[in-house]
Amino acid sequence: MRPSRHGRQRGVALITVMMIVAIATAVSTLMMVRQQRAIARTASLMDSEQAWQYDLAAESFAMEVLAQDARNDAASGRGAVDSNFEIWARQWPPFPVDGGSVQGSIEDEQGLFNLNDLLGTDGQPNKLFVAAFEQLLMQNQIPVTLSQAVIDWLDVDNLPSGPMGAESDWYMRMPTPYRAANRDMASVSELRLVRGMTEVYYERLEPFVTVLPRGTLINVNTAKPQVLMALIPGISLVQANALIAAGAPNGYERPDSFLAAPMFASMQQAQLDTLGGMITTNSSYFRVTCQAEIDGKVSWLRSLIRRQSSTDLSVFYRERILPQTKDLASDPASGHNDTTGLGTSFNANIFTTDNHNP
Repeated sequence: MRPSRHGRQRGVALITVMMIVAIATAVSTLMMVRQQRAIARTASLMDSEQAWQYDLAAESFAMEVLAQDARNDAASGRGAVDSNFEIWARQWPPFPVDGGSVQGSIEDEQGLFNLNDLLGTDGQPNKLFVAAFEQLLMQNQIPVTLSQAVIDWLDVDNLPSGPMGAESDWYMRMPTPYRAANRDMASVSELRLVRGMTEVYYERLEPFVTVLPRGTLINVNTAKPQVLMALIPGISLVQANALIAAGAPNGYERPDSFLAAPMFASMQQAQLDTLGGMITTNSSYFRVTCQAEIDGKVSWLRSLIRRQSSTDLSVFYRERILPQTKDLASDPASGHNDTTGLGTSFNANIFTTDNHNP
């Protein structure tokens, strides 16, 4: 028996209704998914902004700690002295905030070797610092000839400083060509671009070097033992650590106090004068590392603070890691773990937000 025309129409109508319901369901599901994604993005942005504000607050706190340290030095009557025995050098305990916690640390950048000091104020290689840098290279089992390429990266001329030097004409022959900077380094990561530098060499050297304005001296109160060994050829790691320990509990007040240590007794006065011109016992540049953990996500901020007095502190530059899951977050406080070439930075999420040249 053939179905009636009305029956066929009812079947078509039912199929049409089912199709409309299916389409409406699919559209509703898509809208809900998009809405959930939008909510998640908004929450992530809010976490990012909240963490950023907490990091900035921690940075401001660090600047106040450094300002108070300068006021304490002025009140003590012994002059400006900065050492790792002072309060500012201690690791901060986590401070609870809404939705998480904040912590941080302050480290003296002048306790590291300043790569920009390889050139003197006249733009020519500074033989004293070049010799110290080559000692640092030898300590870390890196060819000393690498110093030639680093000098060429810094100096303004186009003449190689030695057989292993390299100017722009050498780099322009690379598969991905680029030019030598021919200026002071703005980031330790620039070492990765220098001829002869490998990732292995970089990881060995990076914990002991920094980039600061040319002419910035090394603070013997905060210097790492390996840096002292580079400055004072012939001393061992044990002797370098003994020099550091001898400064306790307040640090060496003046370079003369440091040079009065018994191990310098056999040095000629000319050698002492030379070493004295490379060191200091107070600092103007400090690295502040802040960590904000919000809802299981960790945000890092690292700043270089320039302190000229208790009332004159400024952010020299600022670098940030956007919030990421806690189990994936690295610890930039352990050193300059730069993997991006975007500055003394931590990972690919970093960008520079401030850069105030002196």
